Amino acid sequence: MATTGLCLGWVVLASTAATAQERPVLPRLEPHKCWFKTPRGATASCHLLSVPENRAIPDGRVVKLPVAILKSSAGDRREADPVIYLAGGPGEAPLAASSPGVDPLKDGDWWHSTAAIRRNRNFIFIGQRGAQLSRPALQCDDIASPKTRLSRTGGHFDAVEDERRAMIKCRAELERRGIDVAQYRTPALADDVADLARALDLTKVNLYGVSYGTRWALEVMRRHPTLVRAAILDSAYPPQINGDQEEVDAVRRAFERLFTTCADDTWCARTYPTLRADLEALVAKLDRTPIKLRLKLAHGRATASIDGTKLMLILLHVMRLGGDDIGRLPTTIARTARGNYAALRFFAQDLEQTEGGIVETPIEQMAGLYYSIECRETTAFVDGPARERAIAQAGIYGLVARSNTGPALCPVWRVPAADPAERQPVHSAVPTLLLSGSYDWLTPSAWAEVAKQSLPNAQHVEFRAMGHAVTANDDCAETLLAQFVNQPDPARVPACVGTNAPPKFTDKPPK
Repeated sequence: MATTGLCLGWVVLASTAATAQERPVLPRLEPHKCWFKTPRGATASCHLLSVPENRAIPDGRVVKLPVAILKSSAGDRREADPVIYLAGGPGEAPLAASSPGVDPLKDGDWWHSTAAIRRNRNFIFIGQRGAQLSRPALQCDDIASPKTRLSRTGGHFDAVEDERRAMIKCRAELERRGIDVAQYRTPALADDVADLARALDLTKVNLYGVSYGTRWALEVMRRHPTLVRAAILDSAYPPQINGDQEEVDAVRRAFERLFTTCADDTWCARTYPTLRADLEALVAKLDRTPIKLRLKLAHGRATASIDGTKLMLILLHVMRLGGDDIGRLPTTIARTARGNYAALRFFAQDLEQTEGGIVETPIEQMAGLYYSIECRETTAFVDGPARERAIAQAGIYGLVARSNTGPALCPVWRVPAADPAERQPVHSAVPTLLLSGSYDWLTPSAWAEVAKQSLPNAQHVEFRAMGHAVTANDDCAETLLAQFVNQPDPARVPACVGTNAPPKFTDKPPK
């Protein structure tokens, strides 16, 4: 997308005062056609929020961010403090269609899932600067680059150099367009939220962040403490945690959870008494002789070569999604070892359809916002030798971290490391609800406990059969979200939490 349309082409006037009058006052909110269809009986408005790319240069490049306001059914009787949703990634764009012809809000079930909140408040989406629909978008087209996943790990490709060349090409293209990629960072995104509140004349807002969106929300709480009435942090990723550094431990703990829960279940313990050894033997077998799976995908059929690393990725994908399928993992492992690949194929197809990384096929587009933030705020602070030692000592539980291409790619993306002060804990008395899933290896439940240490007015609820983004996958978590917004009391625990149970193990095939 060309960036020339972002900066207003004002004529240079002789008078400095006159020039100042011609410059737009920022932040500025302009009406825009919505990126989705509004259901019958519901109302919404869409906008573009104009903010400075670099706030130290207020008369420089302008960034425009997509904003959508799902209106409260209470109309003029609604509460004055809306909920602002902060997406994950970095780089997720909930207002952008996942594929041509798909309505983004219908695809994400946003109208239904926000209904309880919208009885009293507006629900607002703000796009991340540099993500899809923002202007500019840190996006490069027609380049050869492997698929990436939200898990912060690149696809398992032998030729990392091909990926590096694509990164260099993308970075050069953004530079040619005059985009300062160093300004696409969490503190700037936090200030964008404050600018949105200013443009809407809001004195208080509620923040609802998921995954990376929780780090974004915490930075808003740090930089604009009086703005936030309450915060819901689903799958917390606090700034003092380094995801790359903790990756090996997070993967190991997820599998330890599976082994322990199976051992505590009478049926699972009897049926799969050597689950850990069975998995480790299967990974070793697939590393010696990968299996070929024919996958049926939306765009056609494709063949995937499944080695030990990809098997681990598929199993971790199931854990990330959470729910009933976690209980099918022991059976999936056992049947795969016996040469029955039906369940493995089902889960591999789902992973490839949603995130990629199974079929090693280049894509034609690279999203640079992810690298601008993660290279600056995570990879720059990794203790490389310690990470390599952890991978070497972890056996099969280090395979996923070994496939992480960030350390090799970040040097060519060329963004400065974050100020170390940004990586310090966020201290805030804002009422905060922390939600996590026991099987979440992307943002483990232990990270929520780390965040809670500096949030004295917080409660943490862990869901024992869930993975990542619990509010999107668990009815009780969705209930907690709405109730906490209405009554932000960390001491209040709704009754549905009492039904919180570990996954049920079964040999029934996935549906």
